[in-house]
Amino acid sequence: MTATDTHKDDRTLPYRIENTDIRGQIIELGASVNDVLTRHDYPRPVSQLLGESLVLAAMMGAALKFAGRLILQLQGNGPLDLLVADFVSPGTIRGYARFDAARVAALSDDYPKLVDLMGKGHLAITIDQDLDKDRYQGIVELQEESLSQCALTYFGQSEQILTGLRLAVAEHINGNGQRTWRAGGVMAQSLPPQILGESGATEKSLDDWERINILLNTAEDHELTDPLLPAEQLLYRLFHEDGVRVFEAKDIAFGCSCKEDTIRTTIQNFSDDDRSDMTENGVISARCEFCNTTYCFDPSDFV
Repeated sequence: MTATDTHKDDRTLPYRIENTDIRGQIIELGASVNDVLTRHDYPRPVSQLLGESLVLAAMMGAALKFAGRLILQLQGNGPLDLLVADFVSPGTIRGYARFDAARVAALSDDYPKLVDLMGKGHLAITIDQDLDKDRYQGIVELQEESLSQCALTYFGQSEQILTGLRLAVAEHINGNGQRTWRAGGVMAQSLPPQILGESGATEKSLDDWERINILLNTAEDHELTDPLLPAEQLLYRLFHEDGVRVFEAKDIAFGCSCKEDTIRTTIQNFSDDDRSDMTENGVISARCEFCNTTYCFDPSDFV
């Protein structure tokens, strides 16, 4: 698909279904996810999963009621053994993946199941509010075929929230003929009857949830990643019969927290022997896994 015109994207948009307790988020990522994925020469299956992880982390992070960091981590014993998607409020994302190139190349499918790519392992969601408060972490095993299915298990077990979720990642051709990555997703959530209590556990609330979840799952991948389809328009397509109200969007952008001074201080804390071992061709170098930036230092700076 060739995009000749685009609306504003790289944002997550909260919404509510009228006359129900169902709320959600819809997200569209353009430059932000492209910035992350093009900084690394990842194979397609790895880029695909990292893109989905960034969408999920951004939707969950943007829904936090406080300033903080949300870290989504997949770890397993498969060809892809580690993947991290990082969200920092108010709206910065970054991510990276670690994999065995030969084992990934040996996969017979360009779109492998999650268990084939990651093997046995777990999905961990970690939320940091600030330095003075404890971390919250929820963990579920990687037993599903996709990241979205694992996320649904997480929401059911760790947060006890009824959740519907669609994630999509695709490459598009922009107006200059360049291939760029795009990603999108839509999520709906409702408190289950046992949490709502007798006053909320009505037959209507259950019917509402079943209907909205069915409608949400009709969203196609190409709709979620279409640069010409605004999120508001897609929400209307999905939920216009019930009525849908949108709220203020939150901008999303790529950003990395690595700093030269911080890395310099870290190297300074190593012993002389360690720094000598780190020196190659007269230079001590350190690469940020997230943004793929390499920092080079003269060993004499640490004498």
